[in-house]
Amino acid sequence: MARIADQRIIVWCNSENHLSQTLIEAIHMAQVFEKELCLFAHFRRTRQKHVLEQKLSGMLEVLKKKFPETEMSVLLLKGKLHTLMEKLGDPYNTILFCAGNRLTPSLLKAFYRSGFPFYFSKNAPDKPRNRFANILIPIDFRNSTKEATLWGSYFGRFNNSEIYLLPASDRDPELKQKVDGLTGFIKKFYSSFLFHYRFIQTNTSSWNIHNEAARMASDYSLLIFTGSLNVSLIDLLTGPFEKRIVNKISDCPVLLVNPQKEMYVLCS
Repeated sequence: MARIADQRIIVWCNSENHLSQTLIEAIHMAQVFEKELCLFAHFRRTRQKHVLEQKLSGMLEVLKKKFPETEMSVLLLKGKLHTLMEKLGDPYNTILFCAGNRLTPSLLKAFYRSGFPFYFSKNAPDKPRNRFANILIPIDFRNSTKEATLWGSYFGRFNNSEIYLLPASDRDPELKQKVDGLTGFIKKFYSSFLFHYRFIQTNTSSWNIHNEAARMASDYSLLIFTGSLNVSLIDLLTGPFEKRIVNKISDCPVLLVNPQKEMYVLCS
């Protein structure tokens, strides 16, 4: 496959939280999708910029020696993280933003402005797991769930991952019809590829399907789901469901898709 050098997988390096684990997993994805790995940091003052320049250049030197086959670069931008999301999309062609472990308030604010998913690494298991061998995707009644299944197809096609789909079981006829419609769409979409996928039966409604997926996540190597389309007053007070789900999971990485923006498409 020809490299698409102008699409980048970004690793956020301002935070040291789970940075080593995030780098390991981001490098794997950069190799699988044949994208450039970009070490990214942002700054507000010139003094901070110099410190980050030294940090990133040192990291890049070490990583290039260890993974010479992977295209790598460094990117430093001035400003708060959430104000840089549009610029990371265009002109810097970010396809995935990788961070460590928790969905913090500042990352959440940035996520809602992004046209690309956010990936969160988690605690490394005692035994090395096959990178993204089996992936879990909950299916609720929202049409935006298709975006999560699209990313599932990327891992299935390029990483030979097996995709496990967890459709909700809704009693409400209208919601049930929507879930059934999405299930039919996914079957037709996935059947055009060669990777393995299967549906898991559940009695859980759309309102709790993500909690059920979080409970099951430890048996999988990646959880992919779509975040909130709208943020309500209750969400502002208690935190949106995606923040609770991401932060609840301790040992399974999470790829979170933003339905509030049009997603950039992975080029192959």
